[in-house]
Amino acid sequence: MRAKRSAFTLIELLVVIAIIAILAAILFPVFAKAREQARKITCVSNTKEIGLSLMMYTQDYDETFPWLMQDGRNNNDATGYSAGMVTGPPLYSVDLNGVRGLFMEYALYPYTKNYQLFVCPTLRGTTPVIGADGGVLNEFGSYAYAYGGVGPVPSPKMTPLEEFLRIIGPILGAPYNTNNPQQFFIAGQSLAAVGDPSDAVAAFCDSYGAHEGVTDASVVPAIFGGNGQEQIGGTTAVFSDGHAKYKSGKFWDLLRLVLHPLNPTS
Repeated sequence: MRAKRSAFTLIELLVVIAIIAILAAILFPVFAKAREQARKITCVSNTKEIGLSLMMYTQDYDETFPWLMQDGRNNNDATGYSAGMVTGPPLYSVDLNGVRGLFMEYALYPYTKNYQLFVCPTLRGTTPVIGADGGVLNEFGSYAYAYGGVGPVPSPKMTPLEEFLRIIGPILGAPYNTNNPQQFFIAGQSLAAVGDPSDAVAAFCDSYGAHEGVTDASVVPAIFGGNGQEQIGGTTAVFSDGHAKYKSGKFWDLLRLVLHPLNPTS
């Protein structure tokens, strides 16, 4: 009498492996999307907390939004002082060059008491470096502030928002062709000066494509340094009234999101 077989044959094992591989190919993207959806929710929550901290800041400083840099491009991470910013009269109305802590992680920390709020779980960030004064030296987070220059004269070192306004604004036409940053960005503005707070962006996640699983270069048009694919991108943003949301769309849709006039005429 033959013994009962207890082991799989090679063919059976290969079939099982093939089925597992097919299931993995189907389910892994689903799991990845679910993880990213959870990260988006956290990112929106972070931006909302940043917006609330800005509201508290304005209550302490004569109902005026702070003058802060867009991001760390104009910060000396070794000293914590700004560089390449506007230098005051006669060209500019305010001197923002050589100022300590001209970024959200420094200015808003007294209100958040949590450095992790400044880090998007998708983009992540760098390690905070604390200076001798107890404040952070480096702009380590993932979020950008609505600053795009001061007055009609370009900054010594323009950041992307200022470049968008001064270079792309004329291409877009009205209302983006005024060459006046104070008509579009909350930096240094009073609460009363923001006539449309529900659409005026205060801060946003500093990426065009990461939340949609693509690179920034795949979203940005080739004329602006992208790879020409012009895929759908997305970002989270908090507005001047404190509400936050996620916005997906083409590059131009995201650009109009952050270039919304503080006081639209129509």
